[in-house]
Amino acid sequence: MRQIAAFLILIALFVVLVGSRFRPSDAEKLAAVSRLAVGKVREALPPAERVSAPVRALRKELPQRLDDRVRGRLESDRQLEAVEFAGTADGGTVKLRGVVPSPEARRRAVELAETTAGVEKVVDELAVPSN
Repeated sequence: MRQIAAFLILIALFVVLVGSRFRPSDAEKLAAVSRLAVGKVREALPPAERVSAPVRALRKELPQRLDDRVRGRLESDRQLEAVEFAGTADGGTVKLRGVVPSPEARRRAVELAETTAGVEKVVDELAVPSN
């Protein structure tokens, strides 16, 4: 609500300045109005703590372990829906195990694992059923 009020104040100041046929000699007045407007906008904005708190909370919810990050990426990929993966991480090496429906799904799973932050090597133990 305060942000809307600050925005309306800025619009009103602009209308007043334009309507009063502002002249270049009115630079001091314009500077004073600008300082007032900046102060009002800063007052209307939430404090930095209120803005950064949700970001910090979200960071705490993000997976910290490498195998959790890889598993999260694999589970959220549409091409790999309903595929059960087992993965373990040892340092920067991730081992993928499970049964995937096609060679394309296998390539996609390995690609996602390889492009996950912190992964240095992927050991592919995924099985593709033969038809």
